[in-house]
Amino acid sequence: MSEKFAVPTDRSLPRPLVRRVLREEIKEYLIDAILRGRLRPGDRIIEMRIAQDLGVSQTPVREALRDLELLGFVTSAPFRGTRVRAFTHDELVEIYPIRAAIEGVAARAAATRITTEQLLALEEQIDRMREASELGDEATAIEADIAFHHIIVEASGNRLLEQFWTSLSLATTTYLTFSVHRRAIEGLAARHEPILEALRARESDRAEAVMRRHIEEPARWVYAALSRGSVDPPAS
Repeated sequence: MSEKFAVPTDRSLPRPLVRRVLREEIKEYLIDAILRGRLRPGDRIIEMRIAQDLGVSQTPVREALRDLELLGFVTSAPFRGTRVRAFTHDELVEIYPIRAAIEGVAARAAATRITTEQLLALEEQIDRMREASELGDEATAIEADIAFHHIIVEASGNRLLEQFWTSLSLATTTYLTFSVHRRAIEGLAARHEPILEALRARESDRAEAVMRRHIEEPARWVYAALSRGSVDPPAS
């Protein structure tokens, strides 16, 4: 970690550029920590502690946290500091149709752009889901699920779309990681296979349609579960 965040000693490199690069690396580090559950909804993020852990000053950490607040990953309030954002039930339900639209567009674009290497990476993530489901390893299954969708969003070649997806993925990951039980991973691999098949066939219309269905189906599960009160809300 110290090597990744080490500031170059070359005096010819402008200091503002160094700080900007650090800010982006710290932001990626924190997003990864949140999505992998090392930082949970409601957890406080202390600038000084993050700076010490990464061997940097507090300034780029503060700037990274401001960026994360704009993306919706964290919230900041007087006397409470900065915390990982927690989502209400209503927000979780409302996010799914937005995510279905965004990922449908991503799948359509990816169908004509995706590389052989990316298709192989999607196969690998499906294999991880299947193995994790058999072992009852929810954390790995959810991690593979996120990676699968991220590969497709990256393959779309639309960087703005990728930014939107990243901010929305926090909410859906928060729900999967902390609010659902084993049903979340049962049949998970099989549910992703039609998406891979459509992308392999380079069929844009089909890829968009199967992606939308893929996301809209669990949205109905979420709505039904929340209506019954059978799940706990994310920590706040």
